[in-house]
Amino acid sequence: MRSRLLLVRRAGHLKLQRNFTQSTVARIDFRGRPRLPFLAVPTTHAGLVRYLTTDRAAKLKYEIKTGIKYTGYVWIAGLSLLAAYFAIAQEGLERRYPTPHEWSFRTRMNFRGGNCARYEPPQGKVTDWLQVAWWFEQAINRLHDPNIDGKDVKDAGHEYPPGTKDVTAKSEEWRRGYFMTLMGYAKAVEYMEGWVLDKSRNICFPPGTMIGPSNPFPKPLPPGFKGAPREEDCVPRFDSPDDIYVRILSTPGFTNRQRIEAGLAYASWLEYKGITGPASIVFEDAVRLAATERPDLPAEPLDNKTYVLNDAAGPPSENLITTLTAYATFRARQGDVSSALPILVSLLKARRSLPATPPISLTASLDTSKPKNDSPFSKLTNFFAPPPYPSPPPDGTSPPGRDNALSTCQEAALSMHIGEIMFATSPDSREEGLAWTRDAVDVAEEQLHKLPQAAYAALDNPARVACRECLAAGLANWKAMVGKLAREEEERRKKQQQVGDGRGGWLSGLWSRAGGGVQAEAVNRWAAEQKVIEERQRRARDLLEDMRPPGRGILSFVQA
Repeated sequence: MRSRLLLVRRAGHLKLQRNFTQSTVARIDFRGRPRLPFLAVPTTHAGLVRYLTTDRAAKLKYEIKTGIKYTGYVWIAGLSLLAAYFAIAQEGLERRYPTPHEWSFRTRMNFRGGNCARYEPPQGKVTDWLQVAWWFEQAINRLHDPNIDGKDVKDAGHEYPPGTKDVTAKSEEWRRGYFMTLMGYAKAVEYMEGWVLDKSRNICFPPGTMIGPSNPFPKPLPPGFKGAPREEDCVPRFDSPDDIYVRILSTPGFTNRQRIEAGLAYASWLEYKGITGPASIVFEDAVRLAATERPDLPAEPLDNKTYVLNDAAGPPSENLITTLTAYATFRARQGDVSSALPILVSLLKARRSLPATPPISLTASLDTSKPKNDSPFSKLTNFFAPPPYPSPPPDGTSPPGRDNALSTCQEAALSMHIGEIMFATSPDSREEGLAWTRDAVDVAEEQLHKLPQAAYAALDNPARVACRECLAAGLANWKAMVGKLAREEEERRKKQQQVGDGRGGWLSGLWSRAGGGVQAEAVNRWAAEQKVIEERQRRARDLLEDMRPPGRGILSFVQA
């Protein structure tokens, strides 16, 4: 009996444990505990599961905060790298295209951007002159604004062209940078002549694509442009190059050399447009301005009618040589070789009589008199210090030097022009003109070989540019001259052979064969010289072409 009672108690105890695990606590609570649902233990089969527990919520908050923190770190690091790259790029542009230090950063950046877009277009693309003009236009607007960089800049007055500014109150560095900005803007606007701005969409369009009464047959839009503009919505995008050049020539505060440079550029633009009369007047004005810079000369520097240099006046100035060379080549291009040839001959004679070394200017002597500190600390500080603005160039009133590659190649260019004119004027002077051309080619090629590697690597080095242009033009002229002589000799030989064959007789045949030997010798001579020219062109290809591999940019380390 007792054992049976123990078995019953044990079975009841097991049943109570099984019911407790099945949430039956309220049914076995003998003390009358109320049935409260939130006190019951949740079970999985009832679907009541707590996913967002206290531990899980704390972990989720930690992960969100950590993600935001590291995302911020990545953005900060990326922006810092971009800022560092921008600063390094601007520093490199500043060293290639210096700007006055008194300009604000945004104005200097606009000036550097315009020069970079002009001289360093992206690989495989041509210069985007619209972008170049925009950069320079932004810089000019800031230089004219009295609240930014145009303090003490005034309007020139009613007697000057509209828009002309008086910059005499500004420093020399400011005026020089302002002149370079205006010249860059004028050169870019030459390529953008006729472009219009659609005011309704604020988009620029090429000339000839506008729809309106003034353009009844519009051109098709280039790739990348959508929707032809209408005439009532369009205005000219940029000023006319004529207006810009006239303002530069009239700006108070510019030097004679700057006016001469602007005048030569303006005359070249007029010649390109076919306006030869005004172009000749602008060339002559530039020559007269350069001739009147030195009133202390013992005689007039040139003849006022023929524009030939006067030997009694002494060595001519650099400005006079530059302007007179441009005017003589202009006259030759217009077909007036009778007046261009004496001018070129007098220029070559004057260049060959120049002193071997140019006179040392006062600024150069002051710069060389300063002691230089070559300590490592000084080199480090100079590396991180902003580069100084270049010293002002010579004013051009002194005779140029004759001891560098630039002056030698300029002499070779004069020889090439003289040879071309002599070859074209009369048949008797063709051999002499050909000899002048050969000498010019030899001198230009020799100077290119003599240039140091550092100077030759610079794309905008004046000596390299002048020698390459002279060599390329000289080889082209030489080849054209020899080819013409070879064709004329061949035609003359064929005509004489036909005349000899038509007469008949053994005497005529004898004389035709005797004369044919001389003509064949002349033809063979020109054919042999043509092969020499081809060999010279092949040899000069490395000097005329830029064989350096193009830069790959900052992403070159991830490219194959």
